[in-house]
Amino acid sequence: MTMTDLQQPPSITTLEDVQRDVGALRDDISRLSREVSHYLTTTSRKALSDANQRLNDAVRDRPFVAVAIAAGLGLLFGAIFWRR
Repeated sequence: MTMTDLQQPPSITTLEDVQRDVGALRDDISRLSREVSHYLTTTSRKALSDANQRLNDAVRDRPFVAVAIAAGLGLLFGAIFWRR
């Protein structure tokens, strides 16, 4: 610190300055939240579309395996939820 720094009066932050800073921070957080939400929505839609396409391709490539898996799952769930 220099002598001129010591001679200057301390900076006084007013309530209006704090309110303005809090408002700017709130706007920044709101904008960031919207951007993250948009990114996650776009990414999840693409991932879901890719998974659906892979599943369709797998069923078309091996239809008998797909039917066997579906039947096996049906038997498994039937055995689990069987009530006498």
